[in-house]
Amino acid sequence: MNKYLVLEIGKSAYTEFKMKNNEFEETQDAILVDEVEANSKEEVYQKVINAKQHKNKQFNNLIVRQVI
Repeated sequence: MNKYLVLEIGKSAYTEFKMKNNEFEETQDAILVDEVEANSKEEVYQKVINAKQHKNKQFNNLIVRQVI
């Protein structure tokens, strides 16, 4: 089995950064959703979307990367 990191990017993953003019500007972030052991990226995806701790989350763009 391989270890994978699952990241979320997009509209659900952002913060606001305070600029020098005291206004806030959005930044696009990558949020670590989970670490999963699996045999394929497809298996990782199924494990994440079916996991109890993620059932109420709405993901826009998941990135699955294998840890080497």
